[in-house]
Amino acid sequence: MNTTNLLLGTTSLLIVVAFALSFGGFSKGRETSGSQEELAMLKDEMTKMKDETRALELSRLRATRPAYPLPPSTTPAPLPMAPGPVATESGLAEAEKIRLEQQIKDLKEANDGLIQENAEVFAEETEEAIKQRMAAKRIEMAMNMGTVVSASKENALVIYTPASSAPNFQPGKVLAIRRNTGIIGTIQIDYLDTSGQYIATMRPHGYSPDGYPDIQPGDTVIIDPNT
Repeated sequence: MNTTNLLLGTTSLLIVVAFALSFGGFSKGRETSGSQEELAMLKDEMTKMKDETRALELSRLRATRPAYPLPPSTTPAPLPMAPGPVATESGLAEAEKIRLEQQIKDLKEANDGLIQENAEVFAEETEEAIKQRMAAKRIEMAMNMGTVVSASKENALVIYTPASSAPNFQPGKVLAIRRNTGIIGTIQIDYLDTSGQYIATMRPHGYSPDGYPDIQPGDTVIIDPNT
């Protein structure tokens, strides 16, 4: 369902209802007390439906607010009323009752559509949030393979001290660099020097699409859980 079309349609319905209510006010005082009470109840229900529609529209807009402004929409003209024969006093009341009942039904259907859209958006956001939390948790729980002691972005060079529990890595092994719960880039081992430190080369792009990653001393070396 297109939300913009739905909101425009709902606006048109409200305009028709407003016309019906104003027309009903013309015949007020000429209807029976029972008809007036029934119309009053319908008008009250209509007010509640309009409030519910506004709340659902606001909820939908908050969930799908775009990064750019929406173009202004044009309020549709009121729906034309079909001409007919002059009605009696009781006929006027009955016609107003039928119109109100139909408009209430249409508003309920529109609200049901908004509720469904809100539920779908919430489900999508929840699923995405779960995926992000799980990915962050995998990175956070990845075993510490070492700690960066020196890094030069200009030379694409990284030196790190291996953790005591880390295995020996052969030249060409690709490892990831973790900072907090995120991966900022990857490195490729060149060799293990005589001091017991690994000399590695920064790998461009990947986690750093603009070039070499901004690796800093103190960053943690891990096995990339996403590979």
